[in-house]
Amino acid sequence: MINCSIALQILPLDNHDGRLEIIDKVIYFLQSKHSNVKVTPFETVIEGEFNDLMDSLKECFVLAGEDSNNIFANVKINYGDILTTDEKIKKFN
Repeated sequence: MINCSIALQILPLDNHDGRLEIIDKVIYFLQSKHSNVKVTPFETVIEGEFNDLMDSLKECFVLAGEDSNNIFANVKINYGDILTTDEKIKKFN
């Protein structure tokens, strides 16, 4: 069931040399856990069931926190009777 989409941007603030590795680790985790993952230059979008995505969102912070003591995140959540990412952008492809 898809009743939620999350756009997530993780920004480790204190590990500049390892920043991309931390971001990659979070993206790989999301890709291993969810089938509806879209990676863009500025954020990663996941779609699925609300509780599953909330659990994954928490895990993203835990994973990033293993290699950074200061994490900033931009999170956008769409919940309820939503359009999928494909439905939102199909007219532009």
